[in-house]
Amino acid sequence: MTDTVLTKAGIWRRGVFIDAQNIYMCTKVTHPNHYMNYQALVDFLSKRNAVSTFTVFYCIDPANESQARFVMALALMGYRVVTKPIKRLPDGSIKANMDMEMALEILDQAPFLDEIVIVSGDGDFVSLINRLARMGKRVVVIGPDQFCAPELIQACHEFISLSQIPGFLEPRKGEGD
Repeated sequence: MTDTVLTKAGIWRRGVFIDAQNIYMCTKVTHPNHYMNYQALVDFLSKRNAVSTFTVFYCIDPANESQARFVMALALMGYRVVTKPIKRLPDGSIKANMDMEMALEILDQAPFLDEIVIVSGDGDFVSLINRLARMGKRVVVIGPDQFCAPELIQACHEFISLSQIPGFLEPRKGEGD
């Protein structure tokens, strides 16, 4: 990312919006023996001479205590955490998608931001990115290496691979470690 400049209104304002389900599913495939260090993302983006806010969107199983602990850990790191319960479908499958909630939140906050960072590889956000660009916003996408939709990369002003963020993907400690 380039150094940020002051705007006519003052300091550069950045909103970071994370599609946790998409990032989790992609990194689970590409880096199965790693976990995501969300503090590394905060540290990486906080160095960029801007006032940054961080919002993560996460579907949660209310009966899963480890997910509740994870949500609290994110909040304690400075993330605003937007959750909704997962949906269990009649066939036993689970629906866990917050794309609409994320898009609406971004559009609501966009008038108060200079830059929007979308952390996702989901091509469904292309129309949103195009709309934000027409609004004069700088849009950065941070996405998974292999599973980021090409049209998402093409639509944004800057693409950063998750693997470029120091410490974001940390190896899990094995039983023999």
